[in-house]
Amino acid sequence: MKIRISVEPPNKKRKESSDLLKKFKCKYFYIDKSLLIKEFLQNGSKIVCITRPSGYGKTTNLIMLRYFFEMNYENIKENEFQNLQNKKYFENLLISKEKEDDQTYLDKYQGKYPVIYLDFSSDFEIEKTFEVTIENFKTFIKKLFRSYKNINLKNLDKYDKEQWENFQNGTFSISELKESISFLCLSLNKAFNKKIILLIDNYDSPILNTINTNNEFYKFYEEVFLEIFNQDKRNHYLFKTFITRNLNKIPILMNYEMLKKDYIETHREIIWTLLVEYCYLIYDYRTVTAKFDFKVVKLEIRTNDVSEFIKNKLSSWKQNLCKDEKIKNTIDSLTRNYDEERIIEFLKDKIKSNLGYSTGYDYYNNEFLDKYYSIIYSLLSLSDKCEVVTKEIFNENNDIRELLIIPKKNLKSNNNKNDIIYIIINYSNIVEKGCIEALDYNENLVFDNIKLKEKYDKIIKFGIAFYEEICDVIYEINYGNWEEFQYASNKNCYLIDKTKMISKLINRKGIIAYLITRPRRFGKSSNLSMIKEFFEKPINEKENEDKKFVFDGLEVSKDRKNMRHFHKYPVIFLNFKGNKSKEDGSSIINFLKTEISSVFIYYKNRIDFNKLSSYQQEEWNKIEQMSDGVILQNTIKFLCTCLKEFYKRRCIILIDEYDKIFSEKLKSESTFGTIQTFFSRTFKGNDYLRFGMVTGCLDIGLNELNSGANNFTKCSLLKDNYFSDCYGFTEDELKKVLSNFNISDSKEKSIIKNIYNPYSIMKFVQKNKNKRDNFELSNYWIYSEKNEKLKNLLKNSLVAEQESGYGIIDIGFPNEKEKKKKCLIEMKVNDENIKEYEDNEDDNKI
Repeated sequence: MKIRISVEPPNKKRKESSDLLKKFKCKYFYIDKSLLIKEFLQNGSKIVCITRPSGYGKTTNLIMLRYFFEMNYENIKENEFQNLQNKKYFENLLISKEKEDDQTYLDKYQGKYPVIYLDFSSDFEIEKTFEVTIENFKTFIKKLFRSYKNINLKNLDKYDKEQWENFQNGTFSISELKESISFLCLSLNKAFNKKIILLIDNYDSPILNTINTNNEFYKFYEEVFLEIFNQDKRNHYLFKTFITRNLNKIPILMNYEMLKKDYIETHREIIWTLLVEYCYLIYDYRTVTAKFDFKVVKLEIRTNDVSEFIKNKLSSWKQNLCKDEKIKNTIDSLTRNYDEERIIEFLKDKIKSNLGYSTGYDYYNNEFLDKYYSIIYSLLSLSDKCEVVTKEIFNENNDIRELLIIPKKNLKSNNNKNDIIYIIINYSNIVEKGCIEALDYNENLVFDNIKLKEKYDKIIKFGIAFYEEICDVIYEINYGNWEEFQYASNKNCYLIDKTKMISKLINRKGIIAYLITRPRRFGKSSNLSMIKEFFEKPINEKENEDKKFVFDGLEVSKDRKNMRHFHKYPVIFLNFKGNKSKEDGSSIINFLKTEISSVFIYYKNRIDFNKLSSYQQEEWNKIEQMSDGVILQNTIKFLCTCLKEFYKRRCIILIDEYDKIFSEKLKSESTFGTIQTFFSRTFKGNDYLRFGMVTGCLDIGLNELNSGANNFTKCSLLKDNYFSDCYGFTEDELKKVLSNFNISDSKEKSIIKNIYNPYSIMKFVQKNKNKRDNFELSNYWIYSEKNEKLKNLLKNSLVAEQESGYGIIDIGFPNEKEKKKKCLIEMKVNDENIKEYEDNEDDNKI
């Protein structure tokens, strides 16, 4: 667009220039913006809203539009509406040279339409009371109607003519006042049989002025404009509407319920958002430190009026904002706790209240995108503990927005050891997929040409995706300087990293339930606790702070995609190790009831119990109290359904030492079937199960095809296609342990092979630290626990298999007090080849 600037001292102006300046309300000169007329007409939108700060020429352009389009209302000849008096102001402007359909814009559009021009800044004032403000608005409407006093109303019916006179005289009710502008539009449309051009200047002025003075009028004002556009849907009287203001789109403000007085205290952030997002405050980019070269957004006050408003109202609101528990928790969820569900809840609530669907306004994808972006930015800008950094190099995709959150303590101390938060917002009609796309975007973590991995050790990356008012949030953890997180072993402890088991669980698809069997002291319970700690979502900030660094630098955290599952799930953990009951059915069932009740009590303290339905609460309490009529077999599946409502994710179920509640003696009893059914309904056909894992020493109770729980993937010591290197110590792990504790293996290389029992290795290291030879060797594993259950099982097996000639000979088992007794010797192979090994008192072995 070419721009013509006419600048002359006041005493040398040509007469026509002086007339134009006066007409367009310019003081010294006018910059030719008349091509805006062409853009306005060619724009496909029926409503055009221009948002600019004050002093940017909004009113001048609106006046220009008025005098270009406005027709001559008096002495109209047939089909001759053109306002020749106004035409002269445009004959030397750029618009005069433009054509459409072989006609100039002047001939085709100038002076051809009824125009309604509303200025809510200079022509109308908000007073302290609703009654006085309404009187001002009545005066405003009366003057508006009187400006059309000489038009011909012959096309109006009797009722409309009477109503027109009432508006000119100021004799009308409040309900009629709400319809006044829509009535004016419809009347002019009927009078001239032409559609209306509606021009509204400073639309936002009454809204901002009603925030602390007259909230009742805000509702009235909203209804006036809803009536205009709702009537247009029915009568189609508007040709084009042009609106100017400092705030954003009409539908947003029309639906700002939180601007009402009774919402101020609980929704203070909305007021702050208005001022930050819509230009009453401006952004000033400042370099924080030369080391990071980040531009941090500071908020600068644009005008004295806004300065006074902030001084009197917003400063105290901002200071007290975090007293609002919901706002504080959401900020913490984005900057400290990483609680996805809480963030989703907040965004859904705000986007629903701010988008203004009731007006019928159609938002484009990027308008949704910018709305989410502005809400997140405005929220985070309220935090006193972090700085929000926006991009200066806009090289991201069109449907992507990015923000960086830097803890203020990092800025002050140049310390990079704390988390830095990187937020990517994406538009996608499948929000969960959109979150993953956002997380996969910019995998190198470069922000404004700064490589975050080189500057920060730990980057929390949020993927936020939305589709209209639906949104989802997923976060992952990325590491920069990896060496900072390597586990620091010392002379008193050493960690064998088995977290690769978590990676296998995450990436293994199609397996719902695992049955892990290993001899005792092979790390079954430790691995189950590790799985629980990784997946279980913390209940509160303190629990999160205690746990969120546990897996830093371990094998599982090397793949950022694994960390998308960190602290995300409800985990149901049952440990049957404590079963000391006799092997009778009722004792075992009572033990099982007690353990299940404990799990329900545990989770009642972790959820908002009152949000469950009355039926769910009643069933929950029955199970917790183990009342009569509770079906034990269904309890854990029921718990899964309840937890899914709160966590929005399926449950993980972990059961340790499951074989403690099975007994061969129970096979003939109904108790055995009850326990099998409990496992079947918990792990099979449970749509609320992410995966389950059951561990024990022996594969009993779940190995029959008719047990119902026949969907377990079994992983034993001798046959394990998935976790063979996750239980016990491998040869490489054993070498590292011996080396760490300065135990030479030069003379014992023959023993370093296969998988080693962790308990035996731990006891050996404990007794032989820093030794080069003369090692103290013993059967540590043999003496680690009594073997009564295995002993009874073998005895039963011998009796059961006697007739076939296959069985097991039991010579007895040692324990700590009877170390010299004989231990298990060997198996009887068959009747023809019976071989018996007796133990040696100095070399007990299995």
